[in-house]
Amino acid sequence: MLVRRTFTLDTQRDAALLAWLDAQDNQSETVRAALRNHYDASQVTLADVYRAVQAVEQRLADGITLSAAPSAFTPVEDPDLADALDHLGL
Repeated sequence: MLVRRTFTLDTQRDAALLAWLDAQDNQSETVRAALRNHYDASQVTLADVYRAVQAVEQRLADGITLSAAPSAFTPVEDPDLADALDHLGL
């Protein structure tokens, strides 16, 4: 069963989207694919959480060292850990 949905785009604010859609051979399939990709990317799985926890565990296993007194401690963000947490979509 097919269901029809309609939406509007603003010719100024959405000009880039309109140009991109106009260049597509199958606009309906293009929109469906874009929606699916966005939906899939926004879903956090238990496997994603487990991988992030494993990354934290590895960092803890590697050891944490502080070179300054706790009151003067300035945390340094680990880019790999931050990337793993950012991709959780929370």
